[in-house]
Amino acid sequence: MTAERYLELLGPVDRALLDQGTGGDGTGQRFASDPGGLITALGSEAAFSFIFGETDDVAAVSPMLLFAVVVHRGATEVATSGHVTERVGGRMLVPVFDSGNLAAFAADEWRRLFLVELLGSFTKVASGARYERHGGRLRKRKFSELDPASLAELLLSAPAAERPGLWRRLGDLALFTTGVFPDHAVRHTLSPLELERILRSIPRRDRPQLVEQLDSFDALDPLLRALGPRWYRLAAENAVIPGTGEFFRGVADDFDTARRFLAFLSDRYLFNRRTWLFPFN
Repeated sequence: MTAERYLELLGPVDRALLDQGTGGDGTGQRFASDPGGLITALGSEAAFSFIFGETDDVAAVSPMLLFAVVVHRGATEVATSGHVTERVGGRMLVPVFDSGNLAAFAADEWRRLFLVELLGSFTKVASGARYERHGGRLRKRKFSELDPASLAELLLSAPAAERPGLWRRLGDLALFTTGVFPDHAVRHTLSPLELERILRSIPRRDRPQLVEQLDSFDALDPLLRALGPRWYRLAAENAVIPGTGEFFRGVADDFDTARRFLAFLSDRYLFNRRTWLFPFN
């Protein structure tokens, strides 16, 4: 089923490029009859070398194909490395001898697919303005999927059926920000109003535990690391799509490992490409 999903995510141009780079005839037709071969190709050394070194037209490579190759390449690398580098304080890289946990996480094909789709979902984000009525007057408020405060505020007025999706998206934002843009998460601070809006996204009974866990309340990085698993668990507890609850409970349990694997991918393969891959600042 994961192979079939990759066939949906990667269009004809992507499949043709992948076929060309891995010794095929350049049409991509072989993947239609052998979806499993598509996953094998994504994880191959030939695909990585082609996408990152031999492709004549870099613009022809879609972000989704780039992410699929990067995630599979990263899974292979952490499985064969004695250590990985990890960013401390948003800037300094230090070696961490814990690649085994990352390798175990990335060995699961559903988790790899999840990360590919997560990265792809942030190449284009929803933003704009929404209007709320206060005291008989309409008030305009800006909204962006990259802003946890506005996303959390949207959750408060959403119908019950839409809240699991918003909790999941908040979890995605926490994982993406602290994994791919840890430098932003570390240096960004929150206003008291932003903090209040974000905290209201979790049940009141859970807030005292969060207060005890955090040393700083205005720093975005520790707040997102603490809330990310909680948001995924809320999405799991209130899931309306069969099977998603169990998966997102697993994401919540492995949030920090997923974050560290994303940070490894970001530093290793995406760091110099982040500004054109993601509309993040």
